[in-house]
Amino acid sequence: NQDNGSAQTDIFVADKDGRVDMDAPIIWDFDRITGITALPIDEKTLTITGGRFTTVANQAESKYTYYSRNMAIRRSNVVVDGLEHRVTGEGDHGAPYGGFINIGDCAYVTVKNTVLTGHMTYRTIGSAGEPVSMGSYDISVNRALNVSFVNCSQINDINDTRYWGILGSNYCKNLLYDHCVFSRFDAHKGVANATIRNSTLGHMGINAIGSGTLTVENTTVRGWSFINLRSDYGSTWQGTFIIRNCIFVPARPARVALIGGSYSGQHDFGYTCYMPERITIENLKIDDSNHPEDYQGPAIFTDFNPQMTGDTYVEQFPYVRTREVILRNVITASGKPLRVSDNPFMFRDVKVSKD
Repeated sequence: NQDNGSAQTDIFVADKDGRVDMDAPIIWDFDRITGITALPIDEKTLTITGGRFTTVANQAESKYTYYSRNMAIRRSNVVVDGLEHRVTGEGDHGAPYGGFINIGDCAYVTVKNTVLTGHMTYRTIGSAGEPVSMGSYDISVNRALNVSFVNCSQINDINDTRYWGILGSNYCKNLLYDHCVFSRFDAHKGVANATIRNSTLGHMGINAIGSGTLTVENTTVRGWSFINLRSDYGSTWQGTFIIRNCIFVPARPARVALIGGSYSGQHDFGYTCYMPERITIENLKIDDSNHPEDYQGPAIFTDFNPQMTGDTYVEQFPYVRTREVILRNVITASGKPLRVSDNPFMFRDVKVSKD
């Protein structure tokens, strides 16, 4: 899909004296402020316990008419504990869903011991006039701070490609998965600081743009890459990646890359696009045992721009590339060493340190 972009947006917590909580600092400089909203933070925690819900899937035309039969959380300091949501009756067409748990304009929300369901993927004609798959979510998080999912899972197979990734998020800070089994972690329009630990992620893996620190530890990831920097938002992450004690099971055995993305340097996204300045990878096992005969081994970076093969290529909007990758105990099932990229020119200045 194509659009004209979104307004520059930031969210933060301030106390009664106007002091900003530096665990979620302001990340943008604004030349002009066109709107600001102050929302009170509820002092007492609201706990919602239990509840078994079943959505009978709609049979509407497959268009971007999102259905919102859900629990909408719009106040801060909320705990959802022990909820179960199932979906039944999905057919060969239907309109998408905007999240059974829909969290927005709030802070300090925890969802725990909860079982949810991924939604069937349907296709429509997008804004560019081409067929596209429509995102359909059981969890949606927008303009929210300090949101945690603890000991949560989904009913359907996290590796079943018929179902869309369970989470979609925009404009968030400090997101956490802990002991979760989900098909995807996704930050569309940016997350500042995210942590995924003790979890298993399925076929749509980790997709993100944003800033701060993205930490993934004690986690198994299945997907096209270990972390995919979303190309539709400039494959940008201004900060660092930390990967510890993880397992990567690549979906494409012929071409395996840890960091995925795409950036031509010819499109103005409205902001400077970055790759993580420093990437630390420690105790990573890459299960690339199911590889073809001509397999060359896994790469740190995918080929972000196949056209950039020499100095004659000029980026109109230069990409700020990674400065350093630190590798400690990276093991491949194939026995082949970890390479930098299929595009060595693009990543020629990246310093790779091995302990």
